[in-house]
Amino acid sequence: MRGSRLFLVAVAAEAVLAAIALVWIRWRALPVALGPPLAGLGLGVLAAGALGVANYALLRLVPPVGPVREVRLLYEETLRPLFAGARPHEAVGIALAAGIGEELLFRGAAQAEWGLVAASVLFGVAHVGGRASLAFGAWVVVMGLALGGLAEVGGGVLAPVVAHAVYDAAAIEYIRRDRREDSREDSNDG
Repeated sequence: MRGSRLFLVAVAAEAVLAAIALVWIRWRALPVALGPPLAGLGLGVLAAGALGVANYALLRLVPPVGPVREVRLLYEETLRPLFAGARPHEAVGIALAAGIGEELLFRGAAQAEWGLVAASVLFGVAHVGGRASLAFGAWVVVMGLALGGLAEVGGGVLAPVVAHAVYDAAAIEYIRRDRREDSREDSNDG
C-alpha cells in the first residue's frame, strides 16, 4: 500500500475507533479522565522510550527462537513493506491517530468497563491478523498491560495516548531508516 493511501486508511480506521470509544464512554457513563497534562506528557514520553528499547531488543538483541523469530518475520514481511514508504508527516499522522483512537478504545472504554487485563488481551487480539501474527499479538498484550498500567499511574488516558503515539512515530521512523540501510547494502553488492 502506497504511503498516502496507507495514511488515509489508517487515519480513517483510527477515527472510527475513536468514535466508537467516545460513544461507548458516553453511553455507559464511564469514568474516563484525561489526567494531569504535564504528568501525562512526561510519563508518556518516558514510557515510549522504554517500550522502544524493549521492542528494539526483541527485534535485534534477543536470540531468534520461537515466538521472537515469529515477531521478527512479521516485522520483515509485513511491517517493513507496509510502512517503509511512509513520508515523515504521514508517519506522524498515523502515529497520532493510532495513539488517540486505540487508547480511547482500549484504555478509555474497554479498561474502564472490563479492567486492565481484559482490555490488554483485546488490544493484543486486535493486532492479530492470522496465525502468523499470534506471537506479535502476545507481545502487544504485554505492551497493552504497560499502557494500561500507565493510564492508572498517570490518572487518565493522556499518558498512554502520548506513549502510544511517540512509540509508533519512532517505530515507523525506525522502519523507514532500516529500509534505507538495506537499500544501500543492496546497491553496494552490485
